Amino acid sequence: MKRRMFWLHAAVLFCAATLVGRAADQKMVFINLDRAFNEFHKTKLADAQLKEQAEEFNEERRKLIADFEKLQEEFNALRDAAQDTALSEAVKTTKRDEAEDKLVELREFENRIRRFDEARRKQLDDQSRRMRKRIVDEILQTAQNYARVQGYQAVLDSSAQSMNGVEVVVYLDTRLDITDQVLDQLNKGQVEAKP
Repeated sequence: MKRRMFWLHAAVLFCAATLVGRAADQKMVFINLDRAFNEFHKTKLADAQLKEQAEEFNEERRKLIADFEKLQEEFNALRDAAQDTALSEAVKTTKRDEAEDKLVELREFENRIRRFDEARRKQLDDQSRRMRKRIVDEILQTAQNYARVQGYQAVLDSSAQSMNGVEVVVYLDTRLDITDQVLDQLNKGQVEAKP
């Protein structure tokens, strides 16, 4: 039994040594794609552009809400007038009809605001997705080109997480991290903003 355990341990150690040796020969490096994305100057420009567009949409929405509130006040005034006991029944009926028409207009305007919100939200989401894809594609392309030039055979994302939220890369020797080098290429020629 002891002899079997000895050979089992020896086999495990041999396999581990072989894997470590092969990994060193494979020239595998890592990049933190989250960090590269966040520190890429184009990401900051895209975020600023999206925020500007969102503010334009919010301003447009504020105007719609102001118009809606004005309609609401008109409806309330007509409804109150339709219940005024000092008015004749014919005038109250006219006011009630006008109030009902104003209520229909109010509901249509409410639907218009809802459609506006949905359309603008979708527009911003679509634009954000397109910008993100372009930026990620540029980062990946730069990382791939850098790896080819340096003779690396594989580049892995060290910011990746498993399905249950655990980091996939448990340990990383910083000498194998090429994030700074890729960021240098991506941000080449950009002046860093001083805080």
